[in-house]
Amino acid sequence: KEYSSFVATDNYKGGKIAARHLIELLGGKGNVLLLRYAEGSASTTRREQGFLNEIKEAAPEIQVLSSDQYAGVTVESALQISQNLLNKFTNLNGIFCPNEISTFGMLRALKTAGRAGKVTFIGFDSNTPLIEALRNKEIHGLVVQNPFKMGYLGVKTIYDVIRGKQVEPRIDTGVTMLTLENIDDPEIQEIINPDMKKWLGK
Repeated sequence: KEYSSFVATDNYKGGKIAARHLIELLGGKGNVLLLRYAEGSASTTRREQGFLNEIKEAAPEIQVLSSDQYAGVTVESALQISQNLLNKFTNLNGIFCPNEISTFGMLRALKTAGRAGKVTFIGFDSNTPLIEALRNKEIHGLVVQNPFKMGYLGVKTIYDVIRGKQVEPRIDTGVTMLTLENIDDPEIQEIINPDMKKWLGK
């Protein structure tokens, strides 16, 4: 389909950022797994591919033990698959999950298995329980999008197109690695708790 502009997260970049942070935390060595989200999900597939490619290119000493399992579209299915993976791979050093459902399912499985905080865990997206787990050192990083910026720039771009103004064909709304060290920084808080008055110019 033809379109004037594509306003979205660079999902491939998000996966690469997750891999880089995991590589750094593991010192470039160890056994990791990727729990995919769902077949046919374009956004998470890009994140998963970015993660795998970055691990392969930047950390040849890291072994990906599993990258073909799908969490599914519910937290319960994500929990069950996560438990199966944790039972199978007892020598895990790191995990990446590419969206909120897979991240939350894996978090629950790690807690149940008594391994939360012991396995380096990078997730994607944020909500109150995931941020709490980050503060408790059960999650070691969350790649976060900027949904408010997506909506704001999406509407602004539509307005510009209607007015006949030239717009960029691709507008990246950004991805950021949320960690225990930066979670209280003003620019990070602006992403996870945006000041609507500021955006609306009031």
